[in-house]
Amino acid sequence: MARSADGPDRRTGTMGRDQDIAGSDSLWQGAVARAREAHPDVRGDEAGFAAHAGAAREKGARAEHLGELFLAWAAGRGDAAALRQLERLIAPDVEAAARRVDRSPAFIDEVRQALRVRLLVADAERGRVRIDEYAGRGPLGAWIEVAALRVALNLKRGAAPATASPDVLAELVGDEADPELRHMKTLYRAEFREALAAALSALPGRQRAVLRLSYVDGLKLAQLARLYQVHESTASRWVSQAAAQVAEDARRRLVERLALSPSSLDSVTRMVLSNLDLSIARILGD
Repeated sequence: MARSADGPDRRTGTMGRDQDIAGSDSLWQGAVARAREAHPDVRGDEAGFAAHAGAAREKGARAEHLGELFLAWAAGRGDAAALRQLERLIAPDVEAAARRVDRSPAFIDEVRQALRVRLLVADAERGRVRIDEYAGRGPLGAWIEVAALRVALNLKRGAAPATASPDVLAELVGDEADPELRHMKTLYRAEFREALAAALSALPGRQRAVLRLSYVDGLKLAQLARLYQVHESTASRWVSQAAAQVAEDARRRLVERLALSPSSLDSVTRMVLSNLDLSIARILGD
């Protein structure tokens, strides 16, 4: 059955009683109040949502979707309860969209993370979150599915080759101030890259995602915490623990591959830790 992402019901071709509600201030205000009452755990400025709903009304919002409009609006303002409810509501639609492009669990998770950023992190140029563009003309799930499909297609088109470029760390080698580390990074650059890439690939999905969001997409800890609905200190711990795990795994892989002497272990450790965040960013962003 076809459904509109944000438009009138194609089955009937009419807004039905919603037209009466949209045309009556008192009925509309009552529908707005009921939308808030349907989600008692979600907080939000009453006047702020009323203004948002009023703007959506001008765009053809339907009363039956005001509850979803309220959830989207509150999630865009970081309300924890709204974010949890939104995740449960849209999860099937996001997965369905991602599977149309690539059915692998890793890709579906990547789409989910990228969609969170696209919808819930304020655009630097416009200063507002994209989820505010949902106008309540149709089901939120259908609107999200369209957005998720666009994200999935963009990710697939921009997918990097399976093996990163051998020169992905070349710039960092040239910028290394320590002569010993610069020599080691020059000598073992390919092995260093491969060890880091393998260590990053071995990370669980969430750990790899938070590193990408932090090091590549440039999200602040507060933004990362809001996306995952955790305290900022928890987000900070996730990032630092993931980076430390990558460093230890990469060091182990280098030692095993190069069969270095015990006296060289300290130098290998220093090489791995030197500019680790930039090295991770280069490989994840390649």
